[in-house]
Amino acid sequence: MIECVYQNETNKMVIVKCIGQNNFYLEKVVMPKEFFWFEAPKEARLELWKMSPQGQMLDIRGYVADHSIKRDITTETAYAS
Repeated sequence: MIECVYQNETNKMVIVKCIGQNNFYLEKVVMPKEFFWFEAPKEARLELWKMSPQGQMLDIRGYVADHSIKRDITTETAYAS
């Protein structure tokens, strides 16, 4: 599992669907300008659905790895103020 984040940069709500192996499924409505943090299998697919007058419409299909939160532990240090 990897940590991921998606930000809805549009002015309409988006439905995020994440589909992976072993029956992994995650679905969330993300409002405009909202962030959505989630964990998903590294190989999972990510689908972004937008609403249209006819209903849901697939807008983008990709991989969760494109939205992963990459951390470099060596650069993360705590400083006393």
